[in-house]
Amino acid sequence: MDTDDTETRITKDARDWVVRLASGTATEADLAAFRAWQAASPAHDRAFARERAFWRQLQALAPETPSIATARSGRRSIGRRAVLGGGAALAAGVAGVALAPRLALLWRADHRTGIGEQARVALPDGSAVLLNTDSAIALGFRPGLRLVALLQGEALFEARRDAAAPFRVAALGGNTETEGAVFAVRAVEEDATVTVAEGRAGVFGPAAAAAPMPPAGAVDLAAGQQARYREGSAPGRVAAVDLGAALAWRAGRIVFDGKPFAEAVAELGRYVPERVVLADRGRAAEPVGGVFSIREAQAALAALAETQGLPLRRVPGVLIVIG
Repeated sequence: MDTDDTETRITKDARDWVVRLASGTATEADLAAFRAWQAASPAHDRAFARERAFWRQLQALAPETPSIATARSGRRSIGRRAVLGGGAALAAGVAGVALAPRLALLWRADHRTGIGEQARVALPDGSAVLLNTDSAIALGFRPGLRLVALLQGEALFEARRDAAAPFRVAALGGNTETEGAVFAVRAVEEDATVTVAEGRAGVFGPAAAAAPMPPAGAVDLAAGQQARYREGSAPGRVAAVDLGAALAWRAGRIVFDGKPFAEAVAELGRYVPERVVLADRGRAAEPVGGVFSIREAQAALAALAETQGLPLRRVPGVLIVIG
C-alpha cells in the first residue's frame, strides 16, 4: 500500500473513532480498542487530533452535534449511530432537521429535481420548463390562467403564446406574467430574480398567486432585462443583464465575473449535497471570476478556495467547510 493510501486509511479510521466516541454509546471495550489503535503509531495520534479539532469546528457550526462523550461502563452493544463511519452521525442529525420541510415540499410539488440535477418538463398547454438544481414546481392551470408556482430553486419557462390565458409564475409572494415569452425565475432563500430571454413579461407583487394583474404598477421586462424582489416586497428597478452569464446554467455552466467570493461559494453550494460553510469570512467580498461546470461543483469550490489561500475540508454527504 502506498503512502497516500495509508494516510487516507488512517484519516478515515481516525474520523470513525471520533464519531464513535462522540455517539455516547461507546463501551469500555471500545475505549480500550481506541487507546490501542492510538498508541500503535504517532500517525494515528496526529490524525485523531486533526479529526477531533475538525469535529469541534463542526459542533460550533451545528450545535446539535453530540460532543465527545466519555465512554460508558458495561458491555452494552454499540448503537447504529456509533458504528456509522465518516461523519454519518452528524449526517443523521442534519437530515432530521431538514426532513419536515422536505416532506412538505414533496407533498406540494408536481415536478422537482434533486441537488445537482436538471430536468425538462412538458406542461399541459404545450409550454415547457427546465428545472435547475434542487427546484420544485406545482401546477395550477385553470380556465383563463396558466399558473405555475415555483416552490423553490430556479427554472426557465418557455411559455407558449396565448393571449386568452396568460402564463404566470408565482414565487415568494410575487408574480411574473406573460402572454408568451422565455424567462427564468429564481427563488432562493428570501430573494427572487426574474430574467427575460425572449419576449416580454410583467412582474408584480406582493400579491396572491391568482390575483389579477394590476393595470399599473407592474415592472415590465424585455429580453435581456432582469428584476429582483424580496419575499413580501415589490419588485425593484429593471436592470440590463448578460444572458450568457445569467442563464449559463442551461448549458451546465456557472459563470462568475467579479462576483464576491462568499456569493460565488453560496451559488456553487446549490449544486452539492453537503452544506457549505465559509468559516473564514476575511475574503468574503473579494471578487472572483471563472467558468465552472455544474457537474464538477465540488472541484469548483476547491479551486475557488485555493484562489483565496483557504483550506477546504469535507465530510462526504454532510458538510464542506472553507477556511
